Amino acid sequence: MKNKPYPFYSLPQIKNLRELIENHAANAPTEIAFSHKAEKNIITNKTYRDFNRDISALGTFLANNGIQHNHIGIIGENSYEWIVVFAAVANGGGVAVPIDKERSPDDVLSLLKQSDCSVVFVSKKCLRLVEQIEGLTVFDLSDFNMFILEGNKCIENGNNAYKNYVIDPDNLAAIFFTSGTTGNSKGVMLNHKNIAADINFACKNVMLSGDSLAVLPFHHTFGLLTAIFKAFNWKQRIYINQGLKYLSLDIQYVKPQNMFVVPLFVETFYKNIMMNVQKSKKTKVIERAMKISNILLRFGIDFRKKLFKSIHEGLGGNLEVIICGGAPLDTKYIKAFRTWGISILNGYGITECSPVVSVNRNFYWRDESVGVVLKGCQAKIAEDGEIFVKGDNIMMGYYNDDQATSAAMFDGWYHTGDLGYIDKDNFLYISGRKKNLIILSNGENVSPEEIEMRILNDPAVAEVVVYGKAGGLWAEIFPIESYINNQKYFDALIESLNSEQPQYKRIQKVCLRTSEFEKNSTMKILRFKVTEDNHD
Repeated sequence: MKNKPYPFYSLPQIKNLRELIENHAANAPTEIAFSHKAEKNIITNKTYRDFNRDISALGTFLANNGIQHNHIGIIGENSYEWIVVFAAVANGGGVAVPIDKERSPDDVLSLLKQSDCSVVFVSKKCLRLVEQIEGLTVFDLSDFNMFILEGNKCIENGNNAYKNYVIDPDNLAAIFFTSGTTGNSKGVMLNHKNIAADINFACKNVMLSGDSLAVLPFHHTFGLLTAIFKAFNWKQRIYINQGLKYLSLDIQYVKPQNMFVVPLFVETFYKNIMMNVQKSKKTKVIERAMKISNILLRFGIDFRKKLFKSIHEGLGGNLEVIICGGAPLDTKYIKAFRTWGISILNGYGITECSPVVSVNRNFYWRDESVGVVLKGCQAKIAEDGEIFVKGDNIMMGYYNDDQATSAAMFDGWYHTGDLGYIDKDNFLYISGRKKNLIILSNGENVSPEEIEMRILNDPAVAEVVVYGKAGGLWAEIFPIESYINNQKYFDALIESLNSEQPQYKRIQKVCLRTSEFEKNSTMKILRFKVTEDNHD
């Protein structure tokens, strides 16, 4: 198992999503692109040709209804229909606006107005979010087949409005709203060039060679542009998971070779694996096997699938690659999964960058880093440690918000707000979020993420947020179930951790929670909610 530089992967370079989709339809028309559960839980397969034809039909439906160039919202559960709507809108001259289905009706109304949406496609379960909005044209996604039928009839009758539309790479294709973990959401404008560039760039770092199970929400750029279209670019079948309650069943059915996830999934997989190991009373056997595996790997001998067969079977049997991003991930998980024979490729992305900036490679990695900066994308570190990024994948700006755009962009460089450094091999490391920096009364700056990672190493800690209060540092902890209300244990834990830290990084007070922190749909803790609740 090598860990050294090697040539970047090479795929045909695309100029836009439409070109990618049409190329696959022409070159591999009968290969399966998507699998999903349709009515009565029957598995439905869609080939690359099916996908292209459905997009063309829906795009023609939009043109026939006079809304081809509108800003069109999309709200609903992950589905094949959701992806078709996005592609048909963006590739036909409109602007696709994905919106989180977990938002409140008031939030949805605000985001639709903010993005100038006059039309929305919405799943039946989410109709309640838009049914009271006046002047909004609403299409129910459960009528998808009717839209496709009408579009195909229009094509037969000579409507070529979608077919003849020529994409300008600099035209706005989509507006994605930021996750809002530190405040109000902003509408990130991505054009066709941004989206295509990031697909081209990221696929040079990471190769996929088997089926993918899509579990992340599509309204987020990581869940759609990365987990769907970057896997699609590698021409691998994508199975669409329609809810986390089906995840275990889907893993066993799909037997994926790869998955794109946020850290919570990795942590959950790990906890379940270790729980099963403990139940089977094979903890010492597994520990011994891990030591043997690591020794053998040094000599290029790989028996990991045989040594850890039960672990692999629990994850479908074929899982080789997990691409992880969206939040910090403790290296203990990366090392454990590698020992078991599964590579976790940690990466870094941000909506404004379409979204991937860096990712570890299949056979070239640094466990503490978020990977090699993408070829075609530039990154540099400012004097205060902030990461700046430049390239064709950088957004056009924030929709109808020149002030926010000016604050984030300068001379083509996007100011990420994240802190870190780049080593001599072009690996990027993240040390914290600039906005999260805690400035203490003595003038010292503290990155809370650094301290949180240390606290999370304790198995009794499920979640933690460190924040500034009363001139010092406080920690709010959500313990695992058996440790809830055990204040004595956590006071002792913090006292022990404090002894290893300089004075200004020591926690002054520990508060325990009895419920999880509030999160967004990509499972990031809404930090501003915590600090609002804990400041007088």
